[in-house]
Amino acid sequence: MMNSEAETTDDRSEMHPESPKLSLRPDDDVMQGPEKRLFDHIRNWVDVFPWLRLVRVCRVAGGPVWITHAFLVFAVWAFGLNWLVSDRGIFSEPIPVRSIIAIPVWTSASPSDAIVPLVESVINIGADRESQWFDWKVVLWTIVVWLPTSMAFLRVGAMLTAGRDMPSYVVTFRDVFGRIGGGALIVILPSLVASLFWLVSFGLTWLADWVAGPQAEVNWAAWVTLPIVLPSTLIAAVLVLGGKFATPLGLAALMIESDPDPLDSLSRGYEYTLRRLPQLVLLIVVAVAIASVVIAGWVGICLVGGSLASTFGPPNRPLLQCLACLPSVVAVMFGWSMAGGIYLLLRQSAGGQEVEDIAVKSDHWKSPKLPSVQSQ
Repeated sequence: MMNSEAETTDDRSEMHPESPKLSLRPDDDVMQGPEKRLFDHIRNWVDVFPWLRLVRVCRVAGGPVWITHAFLVFAVWAFGLNWLVSDRGIFSEPIPVRSIIAIPVWTSASPSDAIVPLVESVINIGADRESQWFDWKVVLWTIVVWLPTSMAFLRVGAMLTAGRDMPSYVVTFRDVFGRIGGGALIVILPSLVASLFWLVSFGLTWLADWVAGPQAEVNWAAWVTLPIVLPSTLIAAVLVLGGKFATPLGLAALMIESDPDPLDSLSRGYEYTLRRLPQLVLLIVVAVAIASVVIAGWVGICLVGGSLASTFGPPNRPLLQCLACLPSVVAVMFGWSMAGGIYLLLRQSAGGQEVEDIAVKSDHWKSPKLPSVQSQ
């Protein structure tokens, strides 16, 4: 009789798998119910604190191939700036400490910076003199030189965040140049659309001033056009300011997703920026804290190297300038690589898509071997 009751209990649990299971065995001390499912999918610390995955991006600072590439691109970019604005080049004066922050921000220049120099305002915080760096030549040169490299580091950072090995240099740039057109569109499109709204606002403002006349004490026409001018100005401002975060995220989506559509990638970037701004800011703070540890190590290495170069023999100015710029180059690598990892974490939070879900070609990454199952 007791055996039949136990069998009935087991059958009911099998018919209703979602119901709590109460074990009748004396060696089971804990009832397995819905409260246990809270920890069913927690296997390691990154499941509890997803931002710990960004620690893996630190490996990019130890890759000699990627460091050499970033430094060569930086040198070409810097000498190009010296040629464009010869009296205010990067190498025309000692590199300040704030360049570690300024240069990574500088590499994310967009066409809107030639009109509203947001990047210039950021990098000149605390400066004693005004600078007029960002004209069309400087912005265009920065985009042309840094766009392929930034797209490559976005890919590298995403791969490391997902727990993959360091991607191949050749294969990564093969993917980059296959999607470079979409990347250029993502960089240009926010400024282009914002300029259209700005032209509407500017045109109506000029028209209102012409209708009311310059001598009018109260510009009644400006109040009439305000319902159109105000939304147009706000939309343009959101596109320009939000584009500083949405553009890197859009480029990350372009380099990560299996369907590299630039418009869809840019829309994802704006969605994660505007709808998940607090989470984005927190992830940026965490990424800066993690990267600053490694960058501080590079600063120490370069300071020791500069002391050695100055102690023995005559001062080598090119060597000292390169050592002064190297921490900034590492910061550029971290800035773009962390953006790739941040995109994966925001995507996981928004849609539940796993961080490990990255479009990888068969010759890019081989799946690990499955553990063998031993039969008993």
